[in-house]
Amino acid sequence: MRYGTPMDTLLVLSGVLGLFTAGAHAVLGGRDILQPTLAAPLPRVVQATQYGAWHLLTWQFAVLGLASIFAAWLPSPTATTITLLVGASAVGHAAIMLVVGWRYFGDPWHLPQWTLFVPMAACSLAAPYVGAITSSLAAGIAAALAAVLFSAIAGLHVAWALGSPFPARDRDALVATVVGAPIGSPMPGRVATVVVAVGLVLMAGWTAAQGGLVPSPVPAPWLRAGSLAIVVIFGLRGIGGFFEPALRPSIRGTPYVRLSRWIYSPLALLIAALVGCAML
Repeated sequence: MRYGTPMDTLLVLSGVLGLFTAGAHAVLGGRDILQPTLAAPLPRVVQATQYGAWHLLTWQFAVLGLASIFAAWLPSPTATTITLLVGASAVGHAAIMLVVGWRYFGDPWHLPQWTLFVPMAACSLAAPYVGAITSSLAAGIAAALAAVLFSAIAGLHVAWALGSPFPARDRDALVATVVGAPIGSPMPGRVATVVVAVGLVLMAGWTAAQGGLVPSPVPAPWLRAGSLAIVVIFGLRGIGGFFEPALRPSIRGTPYVRLSRWIYSPLALLIAALVGCAML
């Protein structure tokens, strides 16, 4: 039994993605895709097949996630076999959703499920080899870049708390750009905005400590657990941004949707990847 190596970190991240995918498939997909299909005037055998296949996929995603997490406590040869199988499955899912999306819609955004499977595949397939390609220098560089991004985003929040509309032309445009609320809606309160800024500054310091740039304020296991939590938070924010219109229909048609797909979500995923690299 073992845990705590770079390989294990990637296995846990892959597992979290698998479980998140299972949950999203069961809840969001069941509401927006499965239920309308079952309500359509289709032959009963088609509906039954769709119903069964849908839940089979939910089961598979959950099993892949649990297998990755449990592999972090298994001997390396067994863990390697499991993670390569999980990675191959995730690659197949990602490729299918990309091909179908381009074939039917001419873009990858109408079927964004691939955004879940690509990072899952990357974590799984890289896990057996990560020990040979990582170093303290790479961890330090990743931590430094993440700390800079955290600090820059924190600075933006401080500016917003002080009343600045940057980078929008006014407060109404800022709300539509960074929140997705209709024109005339208020920005989040000043106290809440400052709290977010403080949290981002703390994350910057925490990541710097994880990368060995500053002394650690807590024992190493706590530091690693906190860093993993940051990776999960920003990873879910990055992935969830591609599905956000389904969760918040009110944001459809606002500049926020486009910016979230092309800037906010990729930036969140980049931060998650950098913090993850700082842990290796």
